Amino acid sequence: MSKREQFMLTALRSDQGMALVMIIFVGAILLTLTGASLLFSSLDLKATSAMKDGTIAFQVADTGIHHALALIPSGDTFPYSSTTEVAPLTVHPSITGFSYSVTAINTNGGTQAILTSTAQGSNGARKVVVAYVSRGNFGLGATNLPGSTAPNTETTFSGTSFSINGNDNCNAAPAVPGMVVTDPALATEVTNETTSDGGLASNQMNLVTGAGGTPSVVTIQPLSKTVSQIADAYLNLSHTDLAGGNYSSNDNWGTSASPRITRITGNAAIQGTIEGYGVLIVDGALDIQGNFNFHGLVIARGDIQVQITGNADIYGSVILAESSYYDPTVELDVRGNAHIRYDSCALAAANSWVPLPKAAKLVAWQEKLS
Repeated sequence: MSKREQFMLTALRSDQGMALVMIIFVGAILLTLTGASLLFSSLDLKATSAMKDGTIAFQVADTGIHHALALIPSGDTFPYSSTTEVAPLTVHPSITGFSYSVTAINTNGGTQAILTSTAQGSNGARKVVVAYVSRGNFGLGATNLPGSTAPNTETTFSGTSFSINGNDNCNAAPAVPGMVVTDPALATEVTNETTSDGGLASNQMNLVTGAGGTPSVVTIQPLSKTVSQIADAYLNLSHTDLAGGNYSSNDNWGTSASPRITRITGNAAIQGTIEGYGVLIVDGALDIQGNFNFHGLVIARGDIQVQITGNADIYGSVILAESSYYDPTVELDVRGNAHIRYDSCALAAANSWVPLPKAAKLVAWQEKLS
């Protein structure tokens, strides 16, 4: 073999070695890139999953705020002088693996409250939403039976000429329920089309209107004060006392220009024509047989019985005190040309004397970043 041939063979072997090195080097790079790609894909999937869980947790925390709003009793201020559990740990009804709890504490002298909703879920997801709430519109319906339970409360509705309307008569405030109760069983009795237990008949359902559908009968949390406490707050102010009995003549219990607080200290039967403005408190049964036109707040307590068989137009709201025991007397008997219309303007005087119960209202909210 010549020197030239030996030289070329040596060079060829050298090139083959370099090619092998390059192949190994490129292979190593490709393997590294593939591994990195798989690693980043895995990290990306984990990040996407964490982001999804975080978004769900945020939505669950928001659900907790709205749940707490529904649980806060109507009132004039908030009762949370220290951190108080409003909604205990609650499993979300439709999102598996997620739950929330809500606490509240007063701010701004009790006129507002701060709600803190903490949601937790799968893969350690956790979100916190803070909401500020104040008192909004009146937390009353056109007719109210707060604290009364189904076994102790009898209602009856006759005919199709009456109406109970929660739509604001003066169009200054949102609609409220036609009837408000605090016992779900009582709401069922009124709306189940079974007249034997005091419910509305099928042709009477559309006579009770307002927020929450037709018939507008809504269950709320108990008020922060009893009906008697609300009445006593008015009676601590200047008021007019009338004896119980039959009122067969014409009379005025307050005027539009000069509304007043009127109390009847016993059972009252209205057989004449009565017009009034302000607040009427009846410490006994109220039987309206004649013509009754009242603008404001009507409170019945004591021997609780409101029977309307004549021509009655009540603009404002009617509250019946709690029925604490069973008696055969019907607490609410609506028939004839009885019309109870919610009217926020007619309640203005009552609210100026003693703040009426108001529902909690969401003012602002934000996510709390830890």
